[in-house]
Amino acid sequence: MTSQQVQPVASIQIEQVEIDFLMLADRAEVINGKIYMMGGAWDRQQIADFTKPTTISMVVGVVVPWTLTNEPHSVHIFIEHEDGSKLEPQISGVVTVGRPLNATRGQKFRAVVAITAQWILRGPGTYRVVASLQDGQDKRTVFYAQQSPNPSPSR
Repeated sequence: MTSQQVQPVASIQIEQVEIDFLMLADRAEVINGKIYMMGGAWDRQQIADFTKPTTISMVVGVVVPWTLTNEPHSVHIFIEHEDGSKLEPQISGVVTVGRPLNATRGQKFRAVVAITAQWILRGPGTYRVVASLQDGQDKRTVFYAQQSPNPSPSR
């Protein structure tokens, strides 16, 4: 009687939707899949008055593999203070990517989303922006809010 060796099965790589990037900006918008940004990629904000809302734009790139096109993918974005508490508003949305007629079979597709909202920051300190998918995969970036040395006069 001969013994048979069990051959390992080649690992099957399951494709997943992933967040490619998360970037902060003073202003951003997406038109026809292209990002138009002013004051982008910052990691510090000078705030004159922490009692007033601060406008922040965010750009999120979501990469969708061929096998997961034409399906909705939930994205949740929030800002977290250094104490772990989440600021309002928290933003949720859905990204659905189709396959263009001229797509190369098996290719991945990038959907780019720009969000602009206002948050009241709790004061000087560290803040984390988190963009996450329904499967738990996320992308994070940190920014530092600092008191402006010369607060602007009230209007």
